[in-house]
Amino acid sequence: MIPSASKTFRISDLAAGREYELCVLAVYDDGITSLTATRVVGCVHFRTAPEAGQCRFVHSQFLGGTMIIIIGGVIVASVLVFIVILMIRYKAYDSSKAKAGTSGNTGSNSSTNIHGHSQTNGNRMGHP
Repeated sequence: MIPSASKTFRISDLAAGREYELCVLAVYDDGITSLTATRVVGCVHFRTAPEAGQCRFVHSQFLGGTMIIIIGGVIVASVLVFIVILMIRYKAYDSSKAKAGTSGNTGSNSSTNIHGHSQTNGNRMGHP
């Protein structure tokens, strides 16, 4: 709100090279209804000056965010590759172990492949 005694005012933070429409409204008390009313005093169209041709730098926030996403992607990809390698090695180890365990076995309860060895200290049992 601008006081009624003011003849000028300043508008700040406008973007360069943009069109604006500025309207001034008068706010007053309506004597008939005792409600606040508004009336357009005037409007003006204007355009701000274009920005001077300066070199623009890449915003540091954009660059930082991009680097974080790239580094995170590399970490995720590395972990996934590591997991896949472990899964392949586990499958290869498991399949070779399964082939070695079933190659000589002819039945599920067969004891033909069980060999036992015993070592004693040279004494016979029952004799000191």
